[in-house]
Amino acid sequence: MSGSVKIVETRAKSMISRMRDGFFSMRYLPFRLTANIYRGCSHGCVYCYAACTHYYMRSSPNLFSKEIYVKKNAPEIFEKEIAKYEQRKRKSVIVIGNISDTYQPVETNYRLTRKLLEICYKHDFPCFIETKSPLILNDIDIIEKLAERELIGVGMTVTSYDNEFTRLVEPLVPRSKFVRSPIRQKERILTLQRLSEIGVDTYLHITPYFPFVTDEDVERIIRDAAEAGVGNVIMAPLEISGFIWNRLKKVFKSSERYSSLIPLYEKRYFESGRKLGARITTSEKEHYKLEKKVSELCKKYGIGYWAFNNPQFNTAVISGAYRLRYPILLDYWKLTHEKGRLRLKDALQFAMNFPVDKKYLSALQEYFLNGELFKGVYGVRKIVENCEVVYVPA
Repeated sequence: MSGSVKIVETRAKSMISRMRDGFFSMRYLPFRLTANIYRGCSHGCVYCYAACTHYYMRSSPNLFSKEIYVKKNAPEIFEKEIAKYEQRKRKSVIVIGNISDTYQPVETNYRLTRKLLEICYKHDFPCFIETKSPLILNDIDIIEKLAERELIGVGMTVTSYDNEFTRLVEPLVPRSKFVRSPIRQKERILTLQRLSEIGVDTYLHITPYFPFVTDEDVERIIRDAAEAGVGNVIMAPLEISGFIWNRLKKVFKSSERYSSLIPLYEKRYFESGRKLGARITTSEKEHYKLEKKVSELCKKYGIGYWAFNNPQFNTAVISGAYRLRYPILLDYWKLTHEKGRLRLKDALQFAMNFPVDKKYLSALQEYFLNGELFKGVYGVRKIVENCEVVYVPA
């Protein structure tokens, strides 16, 4: 690791976090449980939304890639908390490393992620790993054991095949010693191929999709993923906060080739974009066009597409660890079209087929009745029959 990265060893009081049932999670996230061994990430991705979580460490988001907090007792605490969920018979997929990449270079020294995977295997607990790092192949033996029980899924991010752009926005993601390609980000697809070959449920994350950049390579990326045996594609457009935009502008200005993106992004996001929480994303019209384009490419090359914002484009085959997940907008959209109408009691009964908790069921009732569950979604409309809220295909 670079000598400029400061490592701070800490002791965690808890490891497993249960996410809030907000608008975004109710509609789009098939998980609620997360675990982060590290705080901070030395990959230095300039578009990272998680950098602001360094405020919780009483530190600056500017130090997110230079100051890594290591929870040395993570395995001990994690196993105690896993046992509690096991006793409640509420095993739902836990995402390891949703804030800080769990296979960043510091993992080579501590091997804490491996210990968490061993605990998941011991307790038959489903897990999902989101990473950009080929270091995941260091643990291919325990990952293969988890895959044999359909207890693991892995998603890797690919946004561009242009090495100059990769160096600008993801300057410190390590190269692979296991697979090599002249195209840096293609090594992640080759990593997914190795994992797919041993039965891992794999996902290509085109997240974020960079307008005017990812456009140039998206067909090749999807084609290569399909040929590598990757299971599904997930896509989400770039989201921009003030902090992220300042960082992006700085790196774009440093490149003669990419400085022209600044006015294009200002128009796409700040003039015609829409607010999504504390960040800005593309307009609904642009998002629709993008999902349609990506879904058609996935169909062309025979790979599943997990559609979030526009469920009508979905072709994903959900398996592996995500069998034990929370239902999302896509599930209720399909249920509405299958049944012809969806009442609250039907939605609640359907949700009980998943390992959900009481908090989720309470939130589902709220979002169902106030219309937020399907707000702005194609193909479903809300009606009232005998003072009862019902959703029907549009």
